[in-house]
Amino acid sequence: MDVRVRFFEESCIVDVAGEIDMYNASRLEDVVYAVMEKKVCAFIFNLKRVKYIDSSGIGALLSINSMLARNALAFRIVNVPAAVMKVLELARLVGSLPLERTEVEALDSLEDSSRIA
Repeated sequence: MDVRVRFFEESCIVDVAGEIDMYNASRLEDVVYAVMEKKVCAFIFNLKRVKYIDSSGIGALLSINSMLARNALAFRIVNVPAAVMKVLELARLVGSLPLERTEVEALDSLEDSSRIA
């Protein structure tokens, strides 16, 4: 799995590529912990180049979602490939995880939610 981090204003975009499985899923959490120290307000996970995700990967996404919510930080998952979406649908997590189609839509939804708050 390859993970790259980009910063956009107060948001962090985490580009993930390859397979998210039991061998490397915890690395996503490590990246989030490291970036949280930089005082960002939102995390956007771009899964466009993810080819495969297993239950450990799903668990990592759920854990990250909970951890960021506890710390009052926003979280969005974007560009979910069909194979990964199928796994999320089978696990009945589509309504539970904050999914957006694109980075632009995620940034717009973050901006909209900050206006409401």
